[in-house]
Amino acid sequence: MSSLFPALAAGSNRQALRFGDRSLTHAELAAAAGVTAGRLRGAERVAVWATATLETAVGVVGALLAGVPAVPLNPRTGARELEHIVADSAPSRVLAAPGDRLPPVLDALERVDVDVRATGGAPLPPEPPAGSPALVVYTSGTTGPPKGAVLPRRAITATLDALADAWGWTG
Repeated sequence: MSSLFPALAAGSNRQALRFGDRSLTHAELAAAAGVTAGRLRGAERVAVWATATLETAVGVVGALLAGVPAVPLNPRTGARELEHIVADSAPSRVLAAPGDRLPPVLDALERVDVDVRATGGAPLPPEPPAGSPALVVYTSGTTGPPKGAVLPRRAITATLDALADAWGWTG
């Protein structure tokens, strides 16, 4: 099984992410996510205001680099369901794009604005063990309150490796 972030460690100037007309190279992603990871030290879990933006991607990668499980929060989730998810997962911080308006249920959390152009962070930390939690993803809650499914790093890595094999992805 491979590392979750081999391309980040290499730090190339090849494009890593694109959202609309905004993009980051592997080196830029490594720098911005590294700075974000440094801001997450000591957190047990972090919520991520999950919008289709570079900030969300950098936030999740930063959390994974820091070894802190990320709890994605869908902005379309209703207030009652969102309250349940936040109470159940107990994140200490919320990652968001600067300027994002967050619902009141997140007011008690320390807000970390993700800067996709941040530079100057420490070197990338060693990867946590493969069995460490990576994501806590909540079910739709159709038969009751949503339940958090804890996805370990090895599951994310295995899924990405399988997709790369199935779809013939190359560097």
